[in-house]
Amino acid sequence: MGSTKTQVNDRLKEALDRIAELEEELHAANLTRATAADMLDRIAELEEELRRASRLQGQLRLDLKAVAEGPAPERRVYPSDQARNAITRAEAEWSLNVTEPEYKGNWQRISTYIKAREALGWTWEADYTKNGQFAWCGAFVAFAYGDKVSFSIRQKIFPSCLRLWNSWGKTARCRDGEKPLPGDIVVVFNNLADKSDIQGNHITLCVEPCNDLGLFSTIEGNARGQSPAGRVEGVIKRQRDVQSIAHIYRLLPEDFEER
Repeated sequence: MGSTKTQVNDRLKEALDRIAELEEELHAANLTRATAADMLDRIAELEEELRRASRLQGQLRLDLKAVAEGPAPERRVYPSDQARNAITRAEAEWSLNVTEPEYKGNWQRISTYIKAREALGWTWEADYTKNGQFAWCGAFVAFAYGDKVSFSIRQKIFPSCLRLWNSWGKTARCRDGEKPLPGDIVVVFNNLADKSDIQGNHITLCVEPCNDLGLFSTIEGNARGQSPAGRVEGVIKRQRDVQSIAHIYRLLPEDFEER
């Protein structure tokens, strides 16, 4: 026996009522989720405000402590008079834009580092005219220290990494394991992946101590880096990683006495 029209209408009305109830429940659920999301966003904002307030409180505490204790000591490490003089001379040479010949800077100056008595004193060498003719990194450091260091040291020990190592590697001048100080002669490895040469590969002059990143500042000859005219190969400034250090040499008082 089939359903009557009244029965169909009743069932349809029941279905519509149920749909309405379901729509109301769905709306309430969506409203609840939206409210929860808003609340979570607000909590995150409050947590961030709390973190900022905590940081501000910590900074204020440090500022008050600094006021109570007075000014902090100067962090800069001041070198000896001889080292300061070497750095001043190196800075002056850097300002002259001394480069390898192909860079068209003051390349004739390189012969002075190699041949002059105030530097290496290798008078028998020919004038420098071609890149690679002479490895002059040690000659530049010899010039920087000039006649403040005895001539025999500049002429016999400064010319190469090997001479430095053979002469000073087992003496009190070798400060391996320490951090370089301004005026130190720092021999570095050119390639961090190849440290097979015990003497190191290149001679530099430290002019500023290590920063918080483990980098120390140098002025160097026969190297690539920054000159007054831009990036060149010649007398340059750069930063070196302490991981590149092969040896650190710090001159002793007797090295400044002519013998």
